[in-house]
Amino acid sequence: MKKYIKNISIVVFLTLAFSACDDVLNKVPLDAYSDGTVWADKGLSDYYLNDCYKNTMVYRRIHLSALSDECYFIHIKGTDVYLQGNISASNGGVWTRTGGYSFDNYSWSLYGTIQKINTFIANIDKIASSYEASQQDEINAYIELRKGEAMFLRAFLYTQLCRVYGGALIMKEPNELGDEFLDLTRSTFEETVNFIVEDCDNAAQLLKMKSETEMGRATTEAALALKSRILLFAASDLTADGTAKSEYVGYMNPDRTALWTAAKNAAKAVMDLGTAKLADFGAPDKQAVAENYYQLFKSYDLSNDEIIWGKMFSQVDGDVNQMNLRNGNNGNECYGSHCPTQGLIDDYEMEDGSRFFDHFALDGDGYYINNSSTYTNENPYYNREARFYGSVLYDSAVWQPRIYEALAERDPVGIYDRRTRRTVQDDGTVIDVYGLDTRQGPVDKEDGSYTGYLMKKTLDDQIQGYYENNKNVIIEFRYAEIILNYAEACLGLGETEIAATYINMIRNRAALPDFTGNITKALRHERKIEFVFEDKRWFDIRRWKILDECLTDALGMSILETTQGNNVSTSWQQINVQNRGPVDDKMYWIPVPIDEMNKAPQLVQNPGYQ
Repeated sequence: MKKYIKNISIVVFLTLAFSACDDVLNKVPLDAYSDGTVWADKGLSDYYLNDCYKNTMVYRRIHLSALSDECYFIHIKGTDVYLQGNISASNGGVWTRTGGYSFDNYSWSLYGTIQKINTFIANIDKIASSYEASQQDEINAYIELRKGEAMFLRAFLYTQLCRVYGGALIMKEPNELGDEFLDLTRSTFEETVNFIVEDCDNAAQLLKMKSETEMGRATTEAALALKSRILLFAASDLTADGTAKSEYVGYMNPDRTALWTAAKNAAKAVMDLGTAKLADFGAPDKQAVAENYYQLFKSYDLSNDEIIWGKMFSQVDGDVNQMNLRNGNNGNECYGSHCPTQGLIDDYEMEDGSRFFDHFALDGDGYYINNSSTYTNENPYYNREARFYGSVLYDSAVWQPRIYEALAERDPVGIYDRRTRRTVQDDGTVIDVYGLDTRQGPVDKEDGSYTGYLMKKTLDDQIQGYYENNKNVIIEFRYAEIILNYAEACLGLGETEIAATYINMIRNRAALPDFTGNITKALRHERKIEFVFEDKRWFDIRRWKILDECLTDALGMSILETTQGNNVSTSWQQINVQNRGPVDDKMYWIPVPIDEMNKAPQLVQNPGYQ
């Protein structure tokens, strides 16, 4: 193990600069205090715990979408190591900061924050001795509440570790200088899940409801939602179908009925609280649904009843959200980092709930051909379901004004411009004018999307990423996840009618009719579309054991508008963007980094890695 888990001195930071939104969880750490001082004052202990919050839920420069069929990551170095099956204990790619991009919020480094949280839990009781007898009831209530928060954060971090690496290093107490770590071993997957569930249950008992809690802090609902998430993962095929290759990555003798029942009950516990509900997006008005779905992820606080827990940001402190800068269009000097794939786009249904390829086909050269008697427009972006318009920037989608006057004159509306406009003159001369957001355009062309698409969901159309940081929240848990968790657990138990009811609840809310066909496919489709860009897809395709189906080559779209005389025609052609695969079974789990194995050789490596 690295030294950071041996002894992390207590460092608590006072905030001297306050955020514009006065969010106590986003204060800038600027000064330090001694151990004795920290555990004698509520305010200082809060700053310590706030720093744990900050290190638990960080802004994500790179999303797990980049390792799934949702997106191609424009800064490819690191993601290709995984996607092309070359990940190893000595070369973890984006799991080990290759190329400067890493999954800090899903990586082995989370043990550092766990150490801090354990230190908080072990010391917070000391605060009581600094207060008068008349204050003891109040201070004891404070201590219990903050312990609940810390237990939730610890469970959250262990859930991240468990879903990525499997069985974890369970540490309930802070490590001290001089501790011997050669006897520290990985717990089994089952032991790790049980530990997380225990922390969630204890936290839920100590915490308050969302309505009684400062936004951003842990709540009873959040603890129970986390329990639902880990138990659904535990009941899934990856860990519970009886084929796990070791006790560190699954159950050796799973009782599938018991596991599905536990997952169902965990989701039902959140539902039974009655405090969270699905947001009303305005169905059946499809335009309203598209706008309101988008607006949910543009929220500046966590007050919406669908949001169970998440993270808020201000624009004035060091804990920033740069979602627009990182993922906005290059025509406004943004980086376009995560490019939705054509496979994702084609999986969005039509507005009547029929499949896209019931109306379109691909010819031998990859051109999209409309063969529909229902939706006859040749443009494949017309008549799609509402969530498509709330999630994706596609060619000709209205977005936001241009930051440069010269470009604003060319594009006064502020559309996302991904097509090439070709003029064929009478003498046969061909003149091409490239769209403002293409990789051949006039601005920051190297940051243009490779696939032709960008994320819209989680971006804010009211700020310019080149100049401003985002204020909109990151939503970690929302009620829609609980609904589909419940549906999936019911389906696992053979309760198909109940499962169908809850799947259709999500579809109907999105102005779609009830699903038809295979219920398992319907559920998986709804999770893919409803949770797009929310860092759920990679976990889903792993726990369903469908990596080989999903990690196929990443595709994009090339659009050519040709004018010849009075005739104007447009073609949409599928293009290959990134070769992926072959998928190796080892890719279902990430390896323990070789540096950690070298420092603690008693650790057992995950299957498939040396």
